[in-house]
Amino acid sequence: MEKLQGRPVVGGKAEGKALVTRMPVNFTASFSKPGNILASRRGVILDRHHELFKQDVKGRVLVFPACIGSTFTGMMLLQVIDDGAAPAAIVVQQTDSLLVSGPILGRAWLGHSFPIVEYRGDDLFERIRTGDRVEVDGDSGEIAIER
Repeated sequence: MEKLQGRPVVGGKAEGKALVTRMPVNFTASFSKPGNILASRRGVILDRHHELFKQDVKGRVLVFPACIGSTFTGMMLLQVIDDGAAPAAIVVQQTDSLLVSGPILGRAWLGHSFPIVEYRGDDLFERIRTGDRVEVDGDSGEIAIER
């Protein structure tokens, strides 16, 4: 088992199969029904311009470089947490307040959420690949990868 040390951002522990993209993720575009900003109520990427189009993030460890998009990001993530359609965890190269607001509010308001660990290394996408089994510790920042 390979281990990486990242920076803990949102606490908790989770594991799942990795879903990896080198493209930044716009969660508002990803989790909204086309033509409006209503949440799709499921964790399927609906952004037709993203390489993960039609991929389900539910229970997966989502690995990506950064979050892009609107200030509605946190609310979209809060909605998929509430719907039970959220990723198991997120590993991201560069985190921001928009990305972490949904999971933090999920823990405070709903009593459940998912961990986020920031790993800034350029080797992230060589070390974690789609389908790898990944354990994320949002309290210590440790990421364990098993092929």
